[in-house]
Amino acid sequence: MELQNPSGGTAAAIVREAKSIIDERGESALRITELAERCGVAPSVLYHHFRDRDDIIAAVREAEFVARIESDAGLIGGLAVSTDNAAEIMSLIVDDMSDPRNEERRRYRHERMQALVAARHNPDLQARLVAAQSQLSAVIIGAIKDAQSAGLLDDTLDPAAIAFLFEVIPLGTALATVYGDQLPSAESWNALLTRLVVAMFPPA
Repeated sequence: MELQNPSGGTAAAIVREAKSIIDERGESALRITELAERCGVAPSVLYHHFRDRDDIIAAVREAEFVARIESDAGLIGGLAVSTDNAAEIMSLIVDDMSDPRNEERRRYRHERMQALVAARHNPDLQARLVAAQSQLSAVIIGAIKDAQSAGLLDDTLDPAAIAFLFEVIPLGTALATVYGDQLPSAESWNALLTRLVVAMFPPA
């Protein structure tokens, strides 16, 4: 999948460097002249790819929004067509995507939420996230349909509903940051998720 701006080349390098600056010092610290210098290009090159500073920030937020779920969609799709072992799909969903203690996942979930918050008062970013999510959802739904056709998931369940659940649960585990002592043990959380996923398997 491609973002609204090209996913490779100069535009992608600009987005990566802008993200580094934002991660280091916040959005308010992003300056066109510094960004151009760090990218090794003239400021006019930035304006060739992006309308203005806000457009660059929106591109950063969009990239953060889709980064991990795009790879997850590919993993789910690959499993659906390459294996008849439903346990592998369950492991991806339960042990990896939905692990509230995974630091890498936690960082990504926070970035995705930041993009959603930033879009509240930014109609352009909102539209970009809607378009990106639409493409991502189509990929995930397609992978789920493939899994249903292969007999790995119950074909009486709505693929769109399954796709939404697969995204909502991992994103919601960002609450682990503030759950403190009330966070369930890894064992009890995995047991609950496993029961939910097993319910999606075809009836015996």
